[in-house]
Amino acid sequence: MTASYRLIDYSLRPAKFAERKMLSEMFSRLKVFGSLESYRYIGFGSIWFTDCVLFHRALGIEDIISIEQEQAHQARFDFNNPYRGIELRMGTAAEVLPGLDWTHRSIVWLDYDDPLSPSILDDVRTIATRAMSGTALAVSVQTGGLVDKRPILEEPIDITEPEQFREAFGDARTPIALNAAALRGWTLSKTSRSIISDEIEAGLEVSNAGRSAGQALQFRVIGAFEYADGAKMTTLVGVFVDQGQNGLFESAGFRELPFYRNGDDALRIKVPLLTPREMRHLDRSLPCPNGDALDLGPIPESDGKNYAKLYRYLPNFASFEP
Repeated sequence: MTASYRLIDYSLRPAKFAERKMLSEMFSRLKVFGSLESYRYIGFGSIWFTDCVLFHRALGIEDIISIEQEQAHQARFDFNNPYRGIELRMGTAAEVLPGLDWTHRSIVWLDYDDPLSPSILDDVRTIATRAMSGTALAVSVQTGGLVDKRPILEEPIDITEPEQFREAFGDARTPIALNAAALRGWTLSKTSRSIISDEIEAGLEVSNAGRSAGQALQFRVIGAFEYADGAKMTTLVGVFVDQGQNGLFESAGFRELPFYRNGDDALRIKVPLLTPREMRHLDRSLPCPNGDALDLGPIPESDGKNYAKLYRYLPNFASFEP
């Protein structure tokens, strides 16, 4: 299988770029639990290390672990590592995550290229059973379709029916009301987030068994995203909080963020197709929260309003204009 970093420059996908900037703004509010400099970031940096660089520069995090499964390409990862503070851990997430020290508050982004799978849920469960209060977790998966890749099969099988899902994921991980419609289109994004959330709750049930009632951890969802930079993707974001620190969580102001989500719905990131000149024109009307005061000129209203919602998080495009 070709390494994903050889197919896509993740730093250039505009919807992904916007998601990354919004995550950074969310994570900046974790300072109510402790200084951001004391946090550790765990992610999949790839050879671009884009998220590692952003969270180091924007949040001041120096303790960074980048998990890389392409062990044959370690020399290239080492060469592209931009900072001494980024520690490469070669192996799969399943191999690396259990061996980390989870007594540190962490920001973890499990940013998978693949659709939801039992192995991804195992990784999520690993964190849910080990994370301490104040740790943030984001999980991203592709939602173009599910595939059963079990070794007992001669060839991978597309999962389009509930029974196929049950055979691949098992009874415990199969939602009771799962139907075929939940396994296709954008509905699969919602299904994937729901199953990830259920896995976190199952992990917390195990870890909370050894805690007193006042120290029981909850997973408080703070965001959910959907977008399509080629493949359809979705991300679920939340914070592990013990009941005694619910006041700290509320004081962080996550609810004040325009992209805050705490339920089944997600922010669909739609990057408008605008020229640099059109973006500069719209910038002169911003900020305007509802987009009502936008001077659109010849720009379509839907594109203008989408830009007004996202402009703070979009990349700056340079262009040559004669």
